[in-house]
Parts: sequence; C-alpha cells; structure tokens
Amino acid sequence: EYSYNQTLVPMDGTCSEAECPSEGERYYYTISVTPVVYIMALVAFIGWFLLVLFGGVGFAAIPADLMMAYNTRPQSIDLQEYAKQKMLLNERAHKLHDIGVKLGRDASRARDRKTKTNYRKFKQAVYFLEKDWEKVKVAYKERGGNPIKYFCTMVLGLICLTISILWICQMVLYVLIEPPATLFLNEYFEKLDDFFTLLGTVSYGIFAFYLLFCVIKGCIKLGIRFFCIEIHPMRIGNTLMNSMLFNVMLLLLTSPAIVQFCAICFANYARLTTADMLFGVQVQNLYIFNYFYRSNAFLYAMISIAGLSAVWLSICPRDRRALENDDDDMRL
Repeated sequence: EYSYNQTLVPMDGTCSEAECPSEGERYYYTISVTPVVYIMALVAFIGWFLLVLFGGVGFAAIPADLMMAYNTRPQSIDLQEYAKQKMLLNERAHKLHDIGVKLGRDASRARDRKTKTNYRKFKQAVYFLEKDWEKVKVAYKERGGNPIKYFCTMVLGLICLTISILWICQMVLYVLIEPPATLFLNEYFEKLDDFFTLLGTVSYGIFAFYLLFCVIKGCIKLGIRFFCIEIHPMRIGNTLMNSMLFNVMLLLLTSPAIVQFCAICFANYARLTTADMLFGVQVQNLYIFNYFYRSNAFLYAMISIAGLSAVWLSICPRDRRALENDDDDMRL
C-alpha cells in the first residue's frame, strides 16, 4: 500500500450537487495505483511545466518564424556585394573568436551566473553568424534560392498559425467552459473517421506531434531572446550530438504531459482508450496532483503564455544578435 499515491473517484460520477438526488454527505472510493502509474504521473506532472512554458511560446513562435523566414528570404546579389558581405562576416567571426578566447574553454561548465550568460550570448551570436553565412551563399551561388521553397515556407507558416489557433479554441471551448460549448475538434475527428477510418487518427497525430515541435521551438526561442537556457538548434546534417541528446531528453520529459494534454482536450474522441483510462481517470485524480488538473491551472497558464508570446513576437519579430552591434548592411 502507498499512502501518498491514492486515486480519488467520486461515487456520484459527474453529477453536480444540485443534480444529485441525495442531499447527504458525498462519499469517495480510495483506490491504490501501482508504482508504475505513480511514476508516470510524476513524470507527466514535471513535463507539464515544460510544456506550458515552451509549448506556450512555441504556439506563437513557429508560425511567426516561418512567416518571418519568407519575409527575410535571401535576394540575389552580384559578386561585388558577395565580397562585401563576406568581408563583414569575416570581421564578425574575428570578433567572436576573440570573445571566445576571453571566455576560455571551460566557459560552458562555469558556475557563476555572469559567465554562463556570456557563454549563452556567445553561442547565440555564433548561431546567427552561421545562419547569415548560409544566407549569403544562397543569395550569390543560388541566386536567392528556389522561390517555391520559400512560398511553401509561407504556406506552412499559415497552416501552423491555423493549428495554433485551433488548439487555443479547443482548450477554451471544450475544456475551460463547463459544460463544453462544443465538441469542436472531437466532432471533426469523428466525422473524418466516418469518411475514412485513418483520417481522424492521422489528424489527431498531427495535432499531437505539433505540440512536440512547439516545445522544441519554444525552448530555442527563449534561449535566443533571454539567454535563460543554452540553445540547442536542430539542423539537417549539422546537429551536434549534445544538442541531439538535449532535445531528446526534453521530448521524453514532455511526452507524457502531451499525451495527457491530448487525452484531456480530445476526451470525447479518445474515450474508452488506454490513454483515457490512465491519464483521464487515474493520473488526473491522484491525491497529490488533482488540484492542478481540476482547476485547469496548466491550461490557463499555457493560454496566457501563448497570448503574451504572440503580442511580443508581433512587436519584436526579429531576433537580435548578442555581443555585437547589428549592421544594416547584413540584411539580405
């Protein structure tokens, strides 16, 4: 028996005090859960804090950055402009090299706050230097790159914006409003299943995997803007092993919370499933954690962070380089 991991299930189910036929005292069954369920609940509870913070920022950051990538796409330049940009990048590289020498090899393992912040700024500046060099090469060698690619980036940004808005609407209309104003996406998934069995499942998976991308994007965006965490960007063919391990760890910590989040928001569609029984019944009613879930504290916090992030990115859409002054000549 575990006295600290008990599940509370009300005998009267979902009926309110006004609807219950009895005016007597409410009784509860106390059911013990296995250690595996409790460990899963504990990991999910920790993951909720990361999901709320990084996922909330990611809701706004993914569509904003995709549309900004279209607006700041490389433009074709001649040899003279290419040489000029290359020289400017060379000067930035020398400045960053000098800063790196001053920081020393042990800067990444420093314990004092000032050195940690300076190292994160240094890493951010190097990250933007690499991105600017890639843009210069595309602008000259590929004459600005394939326009279809950047058009698809814009379209993808609009799709991601739509998904983010649908997620916010689903939380408000189905979860936060009691009783739910509408089934919304639950009904949409069921209609897709009626048309073709796999369409609803695929749509459910798209919305679930979108949350994983939001977590990764939100973590990078906060690291770039506030230097509160070291950035670990994921780039095709150019991802460091420590960045890969960091992002895998982040996804593993937030995956149980994302599964629970989907089970809550899509409870009608996922009813009678294992995820619904585990997260919607057992984990959600655990004695230690039930207050956070019953009050929807995490959902309110996520919506608030997403709204603040949207306003913040609308006012300041560009990421500013640290440790150096921005040059107007570097805007391609």
